[in-house]
Parts: sequence; structure tokens; C-alpha cells
Amino acid sequence: MKKLSHLDKYAALFHEKMKQTDPLLQAVLTGHLIIETALDNILAVVFFHPEHLFKEARLSFSQKAHVVRAYGLRKNDNSMWDIILTVNSVRNEIAHNLAGEGRNARLQQLRSLFRAEASGEMQAMLEQDWGELKDVPDPVIVVWACSLCTGFLGEFEADVSSLRNTIDALDDSMNPDRERVTRKTPEEAKAKAKKPGKGDA
Repeated sequence: MKKLSHLDKYAALFHEKMKQTDPLLQAVLTGHLIIETALDNILAVVFFHPEHLFKEARLSFSQKAHVVRAYGLRKNDNSMWDIILTVNSVRNEIAHNLAGEGRNARLQQLRSLFRAEASGEMQAMLEQDWGELKDVPDPVIVVWACSLCTGFLGEFEADVSSLRNTIDALDDSMNPDRERVTRKTPEEAKAKAKKPGKGDA
């Protein structure tokens, strides 16, 4: 039997993995991306010049979560932060390992945190479809856990938006002759500054 070359070995692995649809991978990557979008939106509201965070500091997901958490007036000890950070650890485990015990351990941790945080109504809905909560498939738990996170972060964003409105109003009254610092979306803050062309002065 001919031994596969290294190139053939990885081509076969690539082919095998690409033909599989992995609902867990899709749930984790999509949920993680949506949570990070919510964190970015909060950072863009909180900071007057978020471009320094997005373009220069290049914060990781975990760092963004901790910065946002530090800004929480009364939400810094909320158990949702544990779920947010565990979603990140599940994502990192899946991104760096195709399988393994680490992946299962992180998923079990997420499942336990979700069970502790989910309302009785939410658990009843899941049990109606799957029997017992322990039988709910991992991708479903991930989606529901990420939904809890984005609901929490959505409320957080509403709170910091109100605070930012107050700060903007104070700045307007204290500095009526100064140009306003306009809010930037995360996309605007992440955009690369246009380099001056030959015709620009």
C-alpha cells in the first residue's frame, strides 16, 4: 500500500472536513461573531475615539469583554460574563482543535452555566422539544446561550447609550462653541484612514 505524502494527507483531511456540515461549529462561530459585534457596538458608544481601540490596540474578544465589563455600573458581577467568556473559550477550542476532550469539557461548562442562567420558561421550552435538558444537542445549547448573551449585552448597550446621551448633553452645555465629538459606528472606527493622494493638499 502506497504511503500518502504529507500534501495528500492534508488534502484528504481538508476534503473530509469540508464535505461535513458541522452544526456545532456553525453555531459557535456565528454566536461568537454576534456577541463580538455587540461588544464592539458598546465600545463604540462608550469611547469618544474608539478607533484607537479598534485600529491600534487590536483588542482580542476576551479583552473587549473585560473592558466592557469594567464599564458596567452595576453589571460587572453578572453571571452572564461567565457565559460570554466560556463561549469564547469554546470558540478557541474548536478553532484550534478539530476534536478532543478540551472541546467536550468547554461545552459541558457552557451547558452548566446556561442551565444556571436560563429561566424556567426557557428550560421548559427546550424540554418540550428534547425531553430533559441534558438531552438537548450541543449546537442548540450554544445558540440559546449566545442568545442570552446578546440579550444581556443589548440591555447593557441601551444603558451606556443613555449615559453617553447625558455626557454629550453636558458637553454641549459646557462647551457650546466647541465642535461636537460625533459618535462612530464600529465600522467607521475600524476603517483605515484614507491616505492623501497626489491632488490632496
